[in-house]
Amino acid sequence: MSLLTMWISGAVVLLLSGCAAAQITYAKDWEVARSGRTPIIKCTVDSSTSLSSTTLHLYKQKPEGDMRRIMHFPAGSQSATLDKETPRRFNAVIREQTVSLTISRVQPEDAAVYYCALWKGDKKVFGSGTRLFVTGEKTEPPKLSAFPVSRSGDGRSVLLCQARGMYPDLVKFMWKDQAGNEVKLSDTEELLEQRDEGQEVRVTSMLIIDQQKARSNTFTCSVQHDRSANNDLKSVVIPAGNSEDETKPEINPNPVPIPTCPPPKEEEEEKEEEKEVENYGISK
Repeated sequence: MSLLTMWISGAVVLLLSGCAAAQITYAKDWEVARSGRTPIIKCTVDSSTSLSSTTLHLYKQKPEGDMRRIMHFPAGSQSATLDKETPRRFNAVIREQTVSLTISRVQPEDAAVYYCALWKGDKKVFGSGTRLFVTGEKTEPPKLSAFPVSRSGDGRSVLLCQARGMYPDLVKFMWKDQAGNEVKLSDTEELLEQRDEGQEVRVTSMLIIDQQKARSNTFTCSVQHDRSANNDLKSVVIPAGNSEDETKPEINPNPVPIPTCPPPKEEEEEKEEEKEVENYGISK
């Protein structure tokens, strides 16, 4: 299984059918828009489903809120029908199999996860959705660093890649080997992610690989941030070599001998301490 294109998001992934994930895809995992601008969110329905005979629904889910339908396309229609509570700033059209949702003069309350949905048999298919951030602040790209750390003790090494200082705090990690191929997980490889909340959010991707591979190969960690930008992919290379704990410590050629028994002064101090303990009636 090919993984290592992981990302962090607060969006709820709704897969109501085992084969549902391939039915609806989204142009972006997330979108960042300044207040007053007009973001466009797109989803594409698999060609195995004919929209001329299938009704398509659009939903909105706010953080920690209920999912609510905002509009739908009757079968065969290229124009959306708005639900009663949906502002007229919302509009959508269908071109072939792709739906484009436009939100004019976007406002902070429009921030949510947006889904396209349709019925497949007796189940409604949503896919992963697109998360919309609405902000008055400028986006900040991540600061990226990567390095090897101590090996895990079972013949494997750990490579760390950390993104910090970005806004919004969503990132997607990708790992590649020195041939430029995406790293594929095996029995000796794992990928973990850790998110630290604080004054500065830090998201860390940890690649656990065979020790020999770490010694003889370079690895590249890339981070994708604001997908609305053209050149938003940042990369850092971890060179081949030993991890930190494989560096042998320096040996002092003239070590100081360790005494086998305490010197007389230390013996006297110890006896005085014993007397004080006895005086207070405390046993050691």
